Amino acid sequence: MVSRRSIDDDARWVYLDCGVYTGLTEALGESIKFRFRTPHDGGPTGRVCLAGPTCDSADILYEHTDYQMPLALEVGDRVEIMSTGAYTTTYSTVGFNGFPALRDYYLAATDI
Repeated sequence: MVSRRSIDDDARWVYLDCGVYTGLTEALGESIKFRFRTPHDGGPTGRVCLAGPTCDSADILYEHTDYQMPLALEVGDRVEIMSTGAYTTTYSTVGFNGFPALRDYYLAATDI
């Protein structure tokens, strides 16, 4: 989902299918800055806050870090999180708020 919390809010809120409880625990406190890739990269960008899907107030990845994402980003667009590391799936909870465990995808070095 992509939305604004209010008309005066300069940042859009982008809610991802994964968050703090589903593998991105290392983003707590905005300490690790993941790189993101979208189908609209290269176009005009704007400030975003990134959050997970659970509606839990702690499931916010980046609210204070100045993340920019394409203004063309829409609901349903794929947002790839780059270089999350080997522990991502082990950090993922199973069944928290009804969300299933993360699916694993592995890329060969030639795919990157």
